[in-house]
Amino acid sequence: MNQLDEVIANTRGVNKHGKTLRLHFKLPGDKKFTKKTTGLSATKVNLSIAIKKLASIELDISAGMFAIDPKMFWQKHFPTNNEFLSDNFTITLYVQRYKIIKDGTLSYSSMTKIDSCFSWLRRNGFANKNLKSITSNEIEILRNKTLSTLKESTVKEYMNTFKAVLEEAFNENVINFNPFLKVRKVKIDKDPTEEEDVFPFNQSDLQRLLDVVQTEQTRYMIEFLAWTGMRPGEMKALAWEDIDLDQGLIKVRYNIDRQGRLKPPKTSAGIRTIEAMPKAMAVLMRQRVKTFMLATITETVHLKFNKTKSVVRRRVFLSRENKPFIRPELNTVKGAWAGWLRQAKLIHRPPYQLRHTFASQMLTAGAEPMWLAKQLGHSDWGMIRKIYGKWIASERPDHRVEIAKKLGQHDPYMTHLKTEKAK
Repeated sequence: MNQLDEVIANTRGVNKHGKTLRLHFKLPGDKKFTKKTTGLSATKVNLSIAIKKLASIELDISAGMFAIDPKMFWQKHFPTNNEFLSDNFTITLYVQRYKIIKDGTLSYSSMTKIDSCFSWLRRNGFANKNLKSITSNEIEILRNKTLSTLKESTVKEYMNTFKAVLEEAFNENVINFNPFLKVRKVKIDKDPTEEEDVFPFNQSDLQRLLDVVQTEQTRYMIEFLAWTGMRPGEMKALAWEDIDLDQGLIKVRYNIDRQGRLKPPKTSAGIRTIEAMPKAMAVLMRQRVKTFMLATITETVHLKFNKTKSVVRRRVFLSRENKPFIRPELNTVKGAWAGWLRQAKLIHRPPYQLRHTFASQMLTAGAEPMWLAKQLGHSDWGMIRKIYGKWIASERPDHRVEIAKKLGQHDPYMTHLKTEKAK
C-alpha cells in the first residue's frame, strides 16, 4: 500500500473503488451506508475535493434537504448520474431547488429577494421557460422592458438575483452556459432633477426633528442613530453587555432581521467597535436609567446553516412593556416619520439618512475616511469615497484653507467660500 492509499484508507467516508474515489454516507432512516462514486481518480488533489463534497452532502442531509426533496438532493450532488439527470428544469422548478440549496446560508432578506425576483420573472412569462433555453437576448429584453416601469435599483436587484440563480445552475451542470456572460451593460440616463441619495440632517435640522417627537424612547433612538451611524436593526439588537461606559466604546455584534431574529451582521466588517461620540454616550447615560438594571434575558442567535446559540443579555432599547424589538425599522407606525418631518418643517427623507447624518458630520469635522469606514462597518473606505465624495466637496468649499492652515501656510487666494461671502 502506497502512502496515498494509506491516507485514503484512514479518511472517514471516502474509499478507493477501482481507480476512482467513492463516498459513503447515511441517508435519513437508513441503517446501511449509501455508496456513490465521485468519478474522480484517486489523487491527492481529488481526495481533498472528495472530502469537501462529502461535507457538503452531510450538511444538506442534516439541514433536511434530502427529506424535503430527494430528487433535488441527488441532482445537486450527483448531476452526472443518468438516473438523476433532468432536461425539464423550468425556472419555477429550479428557483425552488435554489432556495433549498441556499437555505441556512442566506439571510431572511436575501431569501425574500429570491421570491421577489421569481415574481418578476413570472409576471413576464418566464416561470415555465426551460432553464436551458434562456438566452442573453431574452434577458436584455426583459431588463429593458421593466426599466420603463420600475426603478433602476429594483431592476438591478432582480437581475443580480437571477444571475446568481443561473450561476448556480451552471456550476451544477444543469445548464452548459450561463447566458448572463453575454448580457450587455446598459447605461441609464439619470433624471438631472432627481435628488441625491445623500441628504443628511444638519445639527439644526436634527434638533428640530427631536423637538417634535413626543415619545421619549423614540427620540433617544433617533439621536443615537445620528451620532453613531448604526443601522436601526443594529441599535435595536444592542445590549448593555456590548457597551464599555468607561471607555466610550460600543461593540456591534448583532442585528435584527425582518423576522425579528437576532443575527450577526452580514459581513465580518459589520462586527466592529464604535468609538462613540460624546452625544451618543450622553444618550446611553439617559437610557441607562430605564433599562440598565432590568433582568437579563436568554436570547437565541441565528447563525448560518440553521445553527443557533444562546446568549444572556440586557437590551439597551426596548419597546412597550420592556419587550425586545422585533422589527428592524426605526419606527413601524405608518406615517409617523413623515408626520414628524412635516411638523418640524423639514424636507422629507427616509430614516436611513440618520446614518448619512453621522457620516457627513464626521467628514465635515475632518474625520479620517478609513476611521469612519470602520465606524460604519465597511471593510475599506471605498464606499465613503463613492457615497460622500461629491457631497463633502460642496459642504466644505473652503477646504483648501483648512489644509493650508494645518500645514502652517497662509492662503491669500480668493476661495469659493470667500467669494460667496463677498456677494
